[in-house]
Amino acid sequence: MILMASHFHKNFPFNHDSSWLKACYAGQPFDSSNLYQKVDNHWNSIERYKKYFENVSYENFIKAMGQQATEYWLLNKVKEYNYIGCTTYRRYLLLDEGNFSKASVSATQESANQFGTEKQKEYLLKVFEDVDVVTNNDTVLQCSIESQYLQSQPIEYWNLFKNAIVKLFPKYENKINWFNDSRTINFETCYIMKTAWFKMYAEEFFEILEYIFQNASQSYPTQRTTSEPFPWRYPGFLGERFMPFFVYANNLKKQQSPLVILQ
Repeated sequence: MILMASHFHKNFPFNHDSSWLKACYAGQPFDSSNLYQKVDNHWNSIERYKKYFENVSYENFIKAMGQQATEYWLLNKVKEYNYIGCTTYRRYLLLDEGNFSKASVSATQESANQFGTEKQKEYLLKVFEDVDVVTNNDTVLQCSIESQYLQSQPIEYWNLFKNAIVKLFPKYENKINWFNDSRTINFETCYIMKTAWFKMYAEEFFEILEYIFQNASQSYPTQRTTSEPFPWRYPGFLGERFMPFFVYANNLKKQQSPLVILQ
């Protein structure tokens, strides 16, 4: 009933015995590849967007898409679940315990085995009787969401992102000022949603990304023009802002939990 996919690009401790938390792999094979759901051209995959990344290797294209490679697989290939979620290989929701916002633990197998348990699944099923989405706790910024983003990221992709939201989805036009008016946001894109909401979220975000790819001066920027060392990672940075915006703009009922990072 629940599937939460964890996006991988390298070997890392993970609870492979979990019945509902599954590792998804994108990129080149590595030792434990038989344990992973491969997100590649064997399926209806993120590769459809490769045409916008001319002269970029498949490996670098996959790195640029990041977690969105797994989200695209979830959108197009997963149909039998009531609740769908996504995260990356180091990030977990600490369900049903803790009143802090964020914590770090050592990246050991013992730590990884604390997540994806049956107890946590039963907790989620109970929570979803009353909410639409479970995600990590908010961060309160010292400035607006937009200002914080532009402190490190190229402005071109941000402007295209906001233009795409309003142009493609006019229903959000009266919500778009949230990026300027709010200082509260949950980053990290670690979430589980009711399937209908996930499908809407993912479909909308990939339409937005395609609009950006079609209208940007370059889809894979490499020249460092801000403090961001890898400007080609903008799809993930924009996704971090769109997911909480989607929850806000659609007035979804949410429950938030502490975020734990394995490092």
